[in-house]
Amino acid sequence: MDKSIIRVGRVSSVNPATATARVVFEAQGVVSYDLPVLQRQTLRNKDYYLPDVGEHVVCIFLPTGNAEGFILGAIYSDEDQPPASSQDKRIVQFEDGTRIEYDRSTHALTINAVGPVNIVAAGNINVTGDVIADGISLKTHVHSDVTAGTSDTGPPKEGG
Repeated sequence: MDKSIIRVGRVSSVNPATATARVVFEAQGVVSYDLPVLQRQTLRNKDYYLPDVGEHVVCIFLPTGNAEGFILGAIYSDEDQPPASSQDKRIVQFEDGTRIEYDRSTHALTINAVGPVNIVAAGNINVTGDVIADGISLKTHVHSDVTAGTSDTGPPKEGG
């Protein structure tokens, strides 16, 4: 068995319940045991991510061999290109087309969701600035005078 400490392979299976995956190292013709996938936090704050089957990953092993190791993360390849080419952007892009992008050079956070966006809060949701839905401003929109039908109301008043 190869005793390399750092190896690159492709994920062959994942176990969502344990946040582990098995990796095929084609050069050695070996499949790893279930390897924990490194997460940013796991105690009080929790992150959760698993690589996809077929994804290129970098693994590190203890010198004891193939049984004790960890998946450090995925890497881009000729087949799997990065979703951007800017040092200022941080992007999470999902297979269904949903994309969350922050550009620190323009200070813009953009969320393109292909499905509903649900915000659940135990308290208030506070927005500073205008809210615009389908081109209609929450701050400056007007309503037709429903009683006479002849004129528009003024924009909403501050604070109420």
